[in-house]
Amino acid sequence: MRVLETTLLTGPFDWDERVLPRGEYDGRIQRVRAAMAQAGAAALAVYGHPGNYGALAYLTNFAPKAGPAMALVPREGPLRILASGTPKMMDAAKRLTWVEDVRPLGNAPKTVAEFVDGGDALATWAFGALPQALHTGIAGAVAPRPLLSLDQALDAVRRRKSPCELELMRGAARLLAKATDAFAASVRGGTGVRSAALAAERAAIAAGAQDARAMASLSPGGVPLPLDAASDERALDPATAGIAVQNHGYWASGYVTIARRPGAARARAREALAAALAAARSGTHLPDGVVANAIGLSLEEGPGDPLEVGAVYAVTSSATEGGETAYASALVAVTLSGCDELWQQSA
Repeated sequence: MRVLETTLLTGPFDWDERVLPRGEYDGRIQRVRAAMAQAGAAALAVYGHPGNYGALAYLTNFAPKAGPAMALVPREGPLRILASGTPKMMDAAKRLTWVEDVRPLGNAPKTVAEFVDGGDALATWAFGALPQALHTGIAGAVAPRPLLSLDQALDAVRRRKSPCELELMRGAARLLAKATDAFAASVRGGTGVRSAALAAERAAIAAGAQDARAMASLSPGGVPLPLDAASDERALDPATAGIAVQNHGYWASGYVTIARRPGAARARAREALAAALAAARSGTHLPDGVVANAIGLSLEEGPGDPLEVGAVYAVTSSATEGGETAYASALVAVTLSGCDELWQQSA
């Protein structure tokens, strides 16, 4: 659901050790440092911006609400965060993370070069979103040492959810159920899809969601789209929505098709989803018509083909009949013996 990404972070993001204890991050850093050592890197630079900060949050809990930010991870010793804003804004920024050393982003290339301090190569994570000028500046500042992308290795580490993460995603799934139920009730009550989408977001927020985003179809059985105009208030049958909710940084998302009358497309989509989930195992490939993406601190953490043990996936099937397209979704955690269902459309 990349269309649901935003550049404005408005929810509460302060680090709460009762929710995500420091020990959770210690384990993550240990695994990341093992990958750094294997790559021969002296340090790791992790980039994040308001639209995509999953890797940054994974290591530090930091959400870059004021603009781009970077975490610097040495092979040994304390981490550092470079955050957008003035020195006076850093006290507020420190509430977002357990990391004690939080400084203005400032002259990032110079700061990164000093942090590496003559060591080996600099490893990077999520640098694909880095502005070209900043990337060029950092590469030049650390030269002749190379920049080594560890995205593939570290993304795989991040996809494997810990018990603590799974519990937070179960919470997100419960909030998603509140939102999808509200959308269904509104549609069946005769309201337009714009009002129904707003009802879904409000229900999730009222239940304690950190953030909630909804989009809906603008034609019967159409693809869900962002809703931003009064003309989007259309009463449809069937109506489809794409909804995502966030719980302490972790996302749950899914598509739902709501109809007042039985439909062949809706039945086929549900049957295809049920068959795919019954056969889902680590290493398996989903059948045609069923797609998945790994989800967690980002709405999309990687593809769902093949499925990986330890990862959580938003799985969606679709079917078209008589010119109408219907969707069915589930949120599942893949285990050694199959998959654990966290949420599935019930409306």
